[in-house]
Amino acid sequence: MSVLGIVIALFGLSIVVFVHELGHMLVAKRAGIGVLEFSVGMGPKLFSRRRKETIYSIRLLPFGGFVRLAGMDDEDGDEVPPEKNYYAKPLRSRLATIAAGSVFNIVFGFLLFSVLYMFMGVPTLNNRIDMVKPDSPAMKAGLLAGDAIIEVNGHAVTHPQDDIITQIHRSGGQPLVLTFQRAGQTISTNLIPQIKGGKGIIGVQLGVSYHRYSPIKAVYYGGLATIDKIKLVFVSIKMLLAHEAGLKDLAGPVGIIQLTSFELQRGLVNFIGIMALISISLGVANLFPFPVLDGGHILFLAIEAVRGKRLSKKTETFIYNVSAAILIGLMVIIVVNDVLNWQGRVNLLNQLSK
Repeated sequence: MSVLGIVIALFGLSIVVFVHELGHMLVAKRAGIGVLEFSVGMGPKLFSRRRKETIYSIRLLPFGGFVRLAGMDDEDGDEVPPEKNYYAKPLRSRLATIAAGSVFNIVFGFLLFSVLYMFMGVPTLNNRIDMVKPDSPAMKAGLLAGDAIIEVNGHAVTHPQDDIITQIHRSGGQPLVLTFQRAGQTISTNLIPQIKGGKGIIGVQLGVSYHRYSPIKAVYYGGLATIDKIKLVFVSIKMLLAHEAGLKDLAGPVGIIQLTSFELQRGLVNFIGIMALISISLGVANLFPFPVLDGGHILFLAIEAVRGKRLSKKTETFIYNVSAAILIGLMVIIVVNDVLNWQGRVNLLNQLSK
């Protein structure tokens, strides 16, 4: 993992954050809400410039960012006219402003996938194994990268997604017979899939072939990829809750840099793909109804809509402070986990790149 790769990965993640905060700012300004600061990054300021009412800043830590809206903090009240106060605007304007960051991230991911598919083609699985995960059922059964799977339980493979992936997922952990070709020889092996997320897996990644379609078709497949990545967020959470994945499987800020830098080494196509995934995942995760996240603000707006008035400032502040403490504690755990698993993740990524 090169220093240049890490720098480019950080730059790519900063773009994702920039898109998120840009969504908040543009919709806020459109709604007539005062924007006091637009910041990419956290911590001490590296650069800032004021244009009209808004300070635009870049901060030291390239993770996160924020848009400071007039009226959301008591001390901001006198900095802009009262009519630009966030809480002076209708519920629909505030909802649009808060949701805009996530919407922009999801749309940005969709655009990345669509453009990628227009120029590179739509990726389609083939029957050749691209990677075998260490200590997986596939590795224990003797499968190697480069093997071409031609039969699953005696059924010929004509559509890899249906005939290999779907069949393995539906195996229910029952033994499978895979027939594959290696160096001109036809070989059969038995293995028992693991069960994760309610699906059977054997620990292989199939190769990808690219097929060119019309721009309209490319956009269509970009939409399908976006929906698939949105579903992936919820599948991952389900696996965590079901204890089918653990803390070591989570990637925090450090782990995301590792993965992004690794995909950059594999090529620009992989890098753009992982950026699209991160952007969509960030957009979806920010909508979860946890008070510090955008979804928490939306939850408070929903409560206001039902009650006909806001929660008291004291109650909101208490909830935000407790939630912030929980989130900070969770982030510390995730970052420590990232550091402790740094070398293990490096070793795994090196094995996958062979």
